[in-house]
Amino acid sequence: MSSVPSVGSVAVVLIDLQQSYTRGLWASWMGETKAEHIRQSFTRCANLLVKLKKDVPVLLSRSAIGGYDLDWAEEVGEIVSAKAYPSVLKPDTDILEAAGFAEWLGKVMRSGVSTLMVGGCTTTSCVRVWSSHIQRSFSSRGLQVVVDLSLCGARDCNYVPRCQACLDKYMMYGTDSTCDRCATPGVSTVSPVDNAVEDMRKSGVQVVQQFDWTPFVEK
Repeated sequence: MSSVPSVGSVAVVLIDLQQSYTRGLWASWMGETKAEHIRQSFTRCANLLVKLKKDVPVLLSRSAIGGYDLDWAEEVGEIVSAKAYPSVLKPDTDILEAAGFAEWLGKVMRSGVSTLMVGGCTTTSCVRVWSSHIQRSFSSRGLQVVVDLSLCGARDCNYVPRCQACLDKYMMYGTDSTCDRCATPGVSTVSPVDNAVEDMRKSGVQVVQQFDWTPFVEK
């Protein structure tokens, strides 16, 4: 758990809660059975949004993919439609490139927000890239980015610990395999998600397994 920021100082950004990553083209390409971590994280995001206090600013982002893949994922569609949160389309992995994001962030920071909570997908790509970029770009203005891993997801194979050789092969070629050394006691192993967490922390991002949302949700 991280220390709890003062009430009223938190804003939330949830990244790419869309069909592409659960049942659309991206998921089909990877195999829908490999997206269970993402679907579970989307369900937890929906559960948070149901209870989140109305004065907590929320922004949603989506990758600029057409058709069905742009639709909100089934896990979040009902609550997102009901709440009518503002959203932006990002052209790549960096939300700073999305039209309207910088203006939204500037507005909430001027209102007193000092902590930006982040969830969504994928942990190893968009969450990692843009949370690190935001932290580096805005820390001098008093903003702290906090990634709640319980609200984040990645391909299931990105959670598999691997020896360094298998990890390097996976990161370079996408080869989803392990060797005997990966299961040998005493051999150091790390998953792609672990790698992403380490990268974010090196950039100054606070990364927690599960943030304590108690002060920010309705009782």
